[in-house]
Amino acid sequence: MNRQSLVYGYVFLTAMLLNAQDTPPVSPENLGKTVANQSVTFVELLRQAEAGNRYAQYSVANAYAAGSGVPKDDAEAVSWGLQAARKGLAEAQNLMGYLYEHGSGVPQDYGEALRWFSSAAEQKLPAAQYNLAHMYEHGEGVPRDYARAADLYGEAAGQGLAEARNNLGAAYEHGTGVPKNATKAFNLYRLAAEQGIPAAQQNLGVMYFEGEGTVRNYPEALKWFSQAANQGLIEAYHSLGRMYEDGKGVHRDLVKAAGLYRKAAEHGLVPAQLELAYLYLSGKRVHQDYFEAATWFRLAAEQGNPIGENGIGFMYFRGEGISRDYRLAADWFQKAAEQNDAMGQGNLGFLYQNGLGVPLNYSEAYEWFTLAANNGNAVAARALRALMQIMTMAQVRDGQARIVDWASHHNNLELAAEKAEAKKLDSYATAAPP
Repeated sequence: MNRQSLVYGYVFLTAMLLNAQDTPPVSPENLGKTVANQSVTFVELLRQAEAGNRYAQYSVANAYAAGSGVPKDDAEAVSWGLQAARKGLAEAQNLMGYLYEHGSGVPQDYGEALRWFSSAAEQKLPAAQYNLAHMYEHGEGVPRDYARAADLYGEAAGQGLAEARNNLGAAYEHGTGVPKNATKAFNLYRLAAEQGIPAAQQNLGVMYFEGEGTVRNYPEALKWFSQAANQGLIEAYHSLGRMYEDGKGVHRDLVKAAGLYRKAAEHGLVPAQLELAYLYLSGKRVHQDYFEAATWFRLAAEQGNPIGENGIGFMYFRGEGISRDYRLAADWFQKAAEQNDAMGQGNLGFLYQNGLGVPLNYSEAYEWFTLAANNGNAVAARALRALMQIMTMAQVRDGQARIVDWASHHNNLELAAEKAEAKKLDSYATAAPP
């Protein structure tokens, strides 16, 4: 059975952004420290800000933006931050970039965010270099440019910014903007992990688990996953669950695995929801519970995950954990099929072949069986061969025309990328006659 790899659990982590307030810039003067420093009262900072001191103006702005020592007030943050930024203070420019990027106190404006981040980055402020890299990576206010993003992450990483080391590691791991290099990715993840960044600890754990950029080492993987989990990183709970389920680096314990999956699943992590659904469906050393399986498949499906969509469709088809409903099964299979999910396509073809929940239509069945077979679904390939034995040439031509039409509406790189990332967990969820 094909199972999702731990890599799935950190796809999201490669795009983690560091907001200006997540790691507040540090002023070169005590006056520029946050209001939390009791040696300088907010009243004194405000007095000096009103006198025109740019460091005090930035500190007041940062206090209002964070709600530190004063009620949070984005408008005041913009007012004071803009004064300091216009005087060339890099930290204030970075703060203004953050406020414009997120529309805090000002209308959201990626162009303005880019301008302020760029000004601060030119002064070599690591946080601004990171934030600017994020904009280039995601095409916010500027055409997407992975190479430029990697360069900026590199500049910030060179100054020791842990989050930048993590993201540069991701760039080397996946070859986005730089040549793919697992060893460099591993080394960067390790540096960031040792600085306490939970995302990097998770990524480092994956490298040890998979043996990428280093020798496979399950105890090290366990160590880093555990550190990330101890900091509350939900993806790490999922990774630990996989280790306990597979018995790699630990004694196999499916009950503990289920508990870890549940912790991540309850926070909305789709891979954990799918793992949990599978455990309850199969009854592997946990009490078999079709209702629980259907619940977790549905939650994953409601987030648009094609595996979850196919899974809940399967539960409706079988009437396990929920009342049998072929129409709802068809609806969910359709959603998965439209995302190029081979299992959903094959299952939808079966419904059309038999007129279950949808009108009987051999041409539609031909379309979905063919698409599923082209995506590697061997069951659908066999069903297609059998179906063609009873189809007329007109029905075959109609089915072929449907395939051409479907392909013309789904032929894009984003779909291909989604297909590559969606490692199928649902080989068990193939429709069969009731």
